[in-house]
Amino acid sequence: YLFKRTQGDAWFKPSEENVFAGVCLCVETGCFRVFPYGNPYLLPFEAAVGALNPLVAIKVCVYREPNARERSFDDAPCIYISHDTRIHILDSMAHLPQAEKDQCGAFLRDERVLIV
Repeated sequence: YLFKRTQGDAWFKPSEENVFAGVCLCVETGCFRVFPYGNPYLLPFEAAVGALNPLVAIKVCVYREPNARERSFDDAPCIYISHDTRIHILDSMAHLPQAEKDQCGAFLRDERVLIV
C-alpha cells in the first residue's frame, strides 16, 4: 500500500527517474524488507534504514521538483518546515543513521532524495 501510494507504477515500470526510490519496512525487530524487491540500488537504503531502525521509511526522488533544484542546500544543516519541525540535510545515505528520528525526515544532498 505505501509503495503504491508514494511510488505509483514504479513497481512494474521502473524508470531512470524512480529506480532509486523505494519503501523499507520493519517486518520484525532488526529485520527490514525493501520494496521493490531485488533492486540493487536500494541496498544502501536498506542498510541505513536498518541502522536508524524506524518502523517504515520511504525514499522519494525529488530532483525533478523545482524547489529542490533551485534551492541550494550546500551549507544548510536543515530545512525548517515550522518552528519546531525540520528536515535534516545529510551528505549521503551513510549519514542517515545519525538523523534525528523525531524530525521524521532527511534530505540527502548527493542523491537529491527525501527519506521520510
